[in-house]
Amino acid sequence: MVHFFAIVNTRRAKGATMLRTRVSPILPTLAVMFFTIVLGAGCSANPFSSRSVVPPSTLVYDAPVSLTIKSGTLLPGTSIAYGGKTDTGAGKILIAGLVAPKQTGDTVDWQGSPSPDVSVKLGTRVATFDDQSITLVGTAHIEIQNVAIKPGGSPGTAQMEFSAPVSVSLNKNESIPGSNVTYVGSTSDGAQFLGIEGYPYRKSLDSLQYAGRVGPKAFLRLDLRVTTFSESSVLLVGTANIRIEQ
Repeated sequence: MVHFFAIVNTRRAKGATMLRTRVSPILPTLAVMFFTIVLGAGCSANPFSSRSVVPPSTLVYDAPVSLTIKSGTLLPGTSIAYGGKTDTGAGKILIAGLVAPKQTGDTVDWQGSPSPDVSVKLGTRVATFDDQSITLVGTAHIEIQNVAIKPGGSPGTAQMEFSAPVSVSLNKNESIPGSNVTYVGSTSDGAQFLGIEGYPYRKSLDSLQYAGRVGPKAFLRLDLRVTTFSESSVLLVGTANIRIEQ
């Protein structure tokens, strides 16, 4: 399985391949481009303030990604494969079986539905490549339709996994999208929530976690912190981990 990483997560996932580097005059430009992408994703990754209007039953996330595909393998959940270098020294990307020679800095885009009610759009560029593998960096746009909330449980085997930065602004009696966690209001013990296990109160900078299924093959984990709250509203920031299962 190829792992999908968000740059906001400073811990390297188990089994992840470190980005392979080689001397290239375009790498400084790519570095600037990549961090611009990350900052942009951080601003737009909020599924509650999407650029386009989406149905209430749809979750939308934008996550920065770094993807490494080994030669002779397919990127799980997609039709993108890597076949090593061509005779001219380019990276041999195959998209739906069609050869697309790529150089460092070239685009590699893909969109499709890896699982029922889940659509993914990848917008990446080639960071590095050699005979053994190719590394792509960019963003993933994820939409989960017909969301059905089932708190708790355990996630299945992932074919894709993303971590998106999120900012959640709730009015009193509103729930965090994708969960049954509801903001009740401000009390002397802190911000009060329904739908979380155990102690229901959180003060500023306290953590709030949630995990549950949002679709037949989609599992959501939220790692948030309370920033500010009042009797009428609360603001939380953190990350949403979206696991798309096989």
